[in-house]
Amino acid sequence: MTCSKEDYLRVIFELSKFNKEIRSSDIADKLGITRASVSRMMSELKNAGLIEKEKYGSIALTEKGYKLAAQIKKKHDLIVLFLVDVLGVSKSIAKKDACKMEHAISQETAEKLNNQISKALKIRKL
Repeated sequence: MTCSKEDYLRVIFELSKFNKEIRSSDIADKLGITRASVSRMMSELKNAGLIEKEKYGSIALTEKGYKLAAQIKKKHDLIVLFLVDVLGVSKSIAKKDACKMEHAISQETAEKLNNQISKALKIRKL
């Protein structure tokens, strides 16, 4: 799974929380890229069984895509939480950094980071 594919899945996941119908233009706007780039990636994600999309239709995550996107989003949010609440990084910088860091850490590291943050901040796990 490439970093780019993970970014697309996370964005689709985030958009699905607010929109019933997600269009390529929504993803392009959120990622700051062209609709043509989104179209190419949607073909790849569809071929991988991660999204459902008819030509010129809306985009939806498959069950497999949803599970993967939720995992990616959880890592992203966990890193933002760590950077902001533990290290004191500004939220805008933390979001940018988290977009890069979420691709670099394993699921095991994310779980251990979550455990440590929970202990340090005495909050529920993400």
